Amino acid sequence: MLDYGIVGNCKTCALIKKDASVEWMCFPTFSSPSVFARILDKNRGGSLQIRPVGKYSISQRYIPQTAVLETTFTSSRASFIVTDFFPRYRKLLSKKHEKLVRQNKLIRIIKPLKGKPKIKVIYDPKPKYALEECQFFVDEDNLVCENDKSGVTLISNIPHGLIINRKVIELAQTKYLVVGKKDKAADFSVKRCVQLLTATKQYWKKWVKTLTLPNANRDLIIRSAITLKLLTYSETGAIIAAATTSIPEEIGTGRTFDYRYCWVRDSIFCADALKKIGRRYESKKLMEFIINRALEDDYILIMYGINGETRLPEKELTHLDGFKGSKPVRIGNAAYNQTQHDIYGEILDLLYLYFVYYQYEKKLTRKYWRFIRYVVNQIKFNWEKKDSGIWEFRGQQRHYTYSKFMCYIGVDRALKIANYFKREKYVQEWLKLLEEIKADIIKNAYDPEMNSFSMYYGGKDLDASLLHMAYHEFLEPKDPRLINTVKAIDKNLRH
Repeated sequence: MLDYGIVGNCKTCALIKKDASVEWMCFPTFSSPSVFARILDKNRGGSLQIRPVGKYSISQRYIPQTAVLETTFTSSRASFIVTDFFPRYRKLLSKKHEKLVRQNKLIRIIKPLKGKPKIKVIYDPKPKYALEECQFFVDEDNLVCENDKSGVTLISNIPHGLIINRKVIELAQTKYLVVGKKDKAADFSVKRCVQLLTATKQYWKKWVKTLTLPNANRDLIIRSAITLKLLTYSETGAIIAAATTSIPEEIGTGRTFDYRYCWVRDSIFCADALKKIGRRYESKKLMEFIINRALEDDYILIMYGINGETRLPEKELTHLDGFKGSKPVRIGNAAYNQTQHDIYGEILDLLYLYFVYYQYEKKLTRKYWRFIRYVVNQIKFNWEKKDSGIWEFRGQQRHYTYSKFMCYIGVDRALKIANYFKREKYVQEWLKLLEEIKADIIKNAYDPEMNSFSMYYGGKDLDASLLHMAYHEFLEPKDPRLINTVKAIDKNLRH
């Protein structure tokens, strides 16, 4: 488990370790090269650390219902707190209108609580995935790294010389660090940083109030929802799978991929989770993002860049050691070339939930209806073909059961949408396709010897993703084939 907190503004983010070390940050967006990448190489990656002088116990928490992180350092004689956030708040333009402000800056407020703690600030940016070293110079009170084409600078009320030379700093009063594009240093002060902090806390608490929450696990759901929101790219509506690249699926293996992209499937799962607790905005933005790309390109990829990029060439960064020595470190993701037929079902399920199940909107526009017909046609022409499957096995195209099953779900959801909006014209044609896919799955995917549905036709492997058969009611709840599959997965795959 990664022991990091995340702060962000829905443009980019920073990952902060429990000792208040910023060990991952891309700038100015999620998909930009990293400025800090110590998470991938302790020696070469680069970081922004606040090191106490002496022995301190450290605790970390989020301010409840916000994306603001606090790290508290305590010793017998002194204590201080580091507060991290990206400013995100609403600015009142008139009595009725507000403007959402997303300052693309990481702000760190270092406040003494007891005594006069001493610290060192280790400001060690390594631009372009640590391919370049920094040579510092001061420009209008901005501490600038001359090799950094992203333009990241540091503004602080700590003298720049103390930071550059890593000198001991006594915290007699509150200090601040502002990491972002070059700005007017005179516009920042302790008072201004605290004002931005207050406004950001208010924004997130108001956002949480829009959620429809159960009593059980309430705090956990809020924290999960904020984290998912932080992974949305506000400019387009894309939702990235993760903020990082090359964190291994298993330590020591080569399954180290770049996840800073919008997988159609994963992002739909995120939007669905947010929708279940009352957030329709993220779902609508994501639908528009996917639909516009598909109709413009006349095909649907399994993943996109955050601005809708369709080419995501993969490259290895051999100079970095990788997370806990797991190599290679990759940027880009060759999986964009893969075919995964399950995405059709996930897309149509999202539209069904939005328009029919939750009834967020009463009308289905021509563009949306054209898209639904387009996706069903993609299912019609592709469901019988092999693909790479949900687990993205490179070079192993097969008849994966989950892909066939989600094609079935796609047609089922299209039928439900057509019936709801009284578009009878397509019902009989789609009903025939639905029955054809279901019969094929039952015939070829259920293995009597395994007593279970298998991962792919003719295979002997189990696949936990087939638990979706129960969730989506593919068979009757008491059907022995469904029950046997759940039992087999429970017995053989569950830890």
